[in-house]
Amino acid sequence: MDCVKLRNNTPPGPPMVEVEGIWFPKFFETNRPMQEQIDYIRGLDLRDDDVLICAYGKSGTHWTWEVVSMLMAGKVEYRKQAKETVMLEAVELEGVESLPSPRVLNTHLPVNMLPSQVKDKKGRIIFVYRNLKDLFVSMYFHVRQMPGSSSLTLQDIEEPFLTGQYILGSYFNYMKDWDTFLKENPDLQTFKTSYEDMKEDPVRAVKKLSEFLGVKTTPELCAAIADACSFQKLKHAAETLKEMSPHFKRPDNQPVKIYRKGEVGDWKNHLTVAQSERLEAAIRQLDGCDFNFRYTL
Repeated sequence: MDCVKLRNNTPPGPPMVEVEGIWFPKFFETNRPMQEQIDYIRGLDLRDDDVLICAYGKSGTHWTWEVVSMLMAGKVEYRKQAKETVMLEAVELEGVESLPSPRVLNTHLPVNMLPSQVKDKKGRIIFVYRNLKDLFVSMYFHVRQMPGSSSLTLQDIEEPFLTGQYILGSYFNYMKDWDTFLKENPDLQTFKTSYEDMKEDPVRAVKKLSEFLGVKTTPELCAAIADACSFQKLKHAAETLKEMSPHFKRPDNQPVKIYRKGEVGDWKNHLTVAQSERLEAAIRQLDGCDFNFRYTL
């Protein structure tokens, strides 16, 4: 791909702002410009009992956040707040700083935009990744809900996405930088999992997370959390119980719908053979990285 088709020097879709080569939705600018937000995040004080969930967009952040929140609370209970209320790049950080411990935070930011204290062995990091094809399709349907994006096609966003000129920046750079970070910092408290692994055996995934977090559970509690965090139940909770940030609204003033299908392999229903092959070619950029990509279960 020799060029990126930008609209008015920005990627197709909702209004965006560029910071250090990465595009963010303009509505992320809550109470300060995006560059100032990133600088603030880098200087954020972390606590020893913080949990920071890190994932590229549409990789299972909501799911993981709900599971971890229940594990930390020791009970099956949905939080009234949505995970967007503690998404570092999209909220007023003064509110995050005032939260009681333990804090379960989340972010889609690349490694070099994280709080600098992550290397000081403060808190725990959970890294979640997802196969490129399902992620790309899920990102497309998510973005189509945003202002100025309803007429977008998969073809419209494919080239910007694959060349890193799209929301959240390059998926490939993000993954490579995380792979390097995890390998170079083996002493940090980090846990890596994939969307597909969690989907294949949710109870096992919950148990592994509990062990990493150092919280006491029972087989019954792990099973109950896995059930409560099944796709349909989380979708229902999001639509009926959650207080969504006012910034995450569609043009019709309704909340952006986070949960669509949650299936592994749904990409087969949307990608052409040629698109699938282009994504397969692109993922070879991550050869040598320690990821196990699975496109079906």
